Amino acid sequence: MAEYVIKKILVPIDGSKYSRKALVHAIEIAKKFKSKLYLVTAVDTSDFPPGMLLSLLKKDTRLEKSIGEFVVAAKSIARKELLADVAICKSKGALNTSYDVVAGNPVESILKFEHGVHPDLIVIGSKGLHGVGQVKALGSVSRKISELAKCPVMIIH
Repeated sequence: MAEYVIKKILVPIDGSKYSRKALVHAIEIAKKFKSKLYLVTAVDTSDFPPGMLLSLLKKDTRLEKSIGEFVVAAKSIARKELLADVAICKSKGALNTSYDVVAGNPVESILKFEHGVHPDLIVIGSKGLHGVGQVKALGSVSRKISELAKCPVMIIH
C-alpha cells in the first residue's frame, strides 16, 4: 500500500488560540512530509454594524469609502500578523510557507482559496474569534469548512 503524501497544507489563521494550535500541528506535518504550507486569513467584510449596512443600501458614497478603507486597513494588519506566522514556520523548519489575505465571508473565501491551491489537507482550529458563535462546541467556520472542503480537514481543539 502506497504511503499517503501531503504536498500542500492549507492553514486558515484567525488569531485565535485554536488557529495557533492548528498552525503548530500543521508545521509538524509539513516537516514530516516536506509539504508547502499556505497560511490564509479571511477579513470578514460582513462584520459591519447594521446601521452601516443600511446606509450602503442608500448608496452613501462616504460610507462606502469608509468601509473600503476599513477593509484595506484590516488586510494590512492581517498581512503583518501572517508575516510573523511565516517567520515562525520557517524558524521551526517549515521552510516552504506562503501566505495570503482574502476578503469576504470567511467560509466562502477559504473555500475559494482552497479551490485555487488544491491542498491535500486543511488544518483548522475548532473555534475562532467570533462573538456569540463561541458558545457552540465547534465553530461555524471550521464546521462548514469540514463539510464543504474537497480535501481532508483536520480540526484542532
